[in-house]
Amino acid sequence: MPEQLAVTEELNALVGQLGELVEYCSALRDGASGFAYVLPGTWQGPALNAFITAFESWAAQAEALRVGAEGLLETASVAEDAYNQTIEGLETMWSQLKAQLSA
Repeated sequence: MPEQLAVTEELNALVGQLGELVEYCSALRDGASGFAYVLPGTWQGPALNAFITAFESWAAQAEALRVGAEGLLETASVAEDAYNQTIEGLETMWSQLKAQLSA
């Protein structure tokens, strides 16, 4: 009888790494936002305006990265679940078939 083999370690690792990326992007955005909005107390004029404009552009791109990473995480998690369920289902089927053939 043929045996089924699926090695999911890399997929499991990818899901973990994507989860860490989402958390990192969120923490980076939150930390940078806290820092950026403290500056108006010490900066003024064109330098502050230029910084705020640049920071808002960066923040929008950082959020887009976080959202993209979150989407990849969701997709990879669905694939991981599908592989795991399929592996469990096939193992059950093979066990039942083996038991029937042995009877």
